[in-house]
Amino acid sequence: MSRYFFHTQTGTRFTDHEGFECATPEDARRIAIRTCGEMMHGAEDQFWGSRPWAITVTDAVGLIMYEIAVDGFSSPAAA
Repeated sequence: MSRYFFHTQTGTRFTDHEGFECATPEDARRIAIRTCGEMMHGAEDQFWGSRPWAITVTDAVGLIMYEIAVDGFSSPAAA
């Protein structure tokens, strides 16, 4: 099993110092998707109009393995 770290950026940056043990890189990707959903759940008002939210997954030596960036835009029609 390998350790992966899931760093998040919303209004503030969170550096994951503990990480998670994953059997495969695909398991780390699944955790990243789940984490993305958890970040957005209940944060609808904070998300819109903020900088892009991101999850960066790194391996034990700090190499970036995966990244998810989510950004929301309101069109003029929404006003």
